[in-house]
Amino acid sequence: MEHSDHGWAFDLNAVRSQVQEGDYAVRPHALQHAVKEGFSVRDMVEVVLHGSLVEEYPERQRGLVYADVSIEEVSMPLHVVCEHHGPDAAVDFVTAYIPAGEEWETPTRRRRKK
Repeated sequence: MEHSDHGWAFDLNAVRSQVQEGDYAVRPHALQHAVKEGFSVRDMVEVVLHGSLVEEYPERQRGLVYADVSIEEVSMPLHVVCEHHGPDAAVDFVTAYIPAGEEWETPTRRRRKK
């Protein structure tokens, strides 16, 4: 679905194709969270390949993808924010994190601000 106000929509299938081909880059912020929270680049890739789109950020050409991953044999939700400027540019994993309770009611629904 294309956003008429921005003329852009996050194309998860195109992102998946590029990631499957190895055409992606993991940004330092995503790596920092991975080290701190105990997940791997492989976990991020799995989320993008098999997860669902939760939010789109058309102004930055980004999408938030979610799936559960197994970290030390415990199932955990993981969010990956991907930036995608089309097939001529690598997909950027801008950040990745385990969604925190203070911001997220569930892994797919943000907590309302009071």
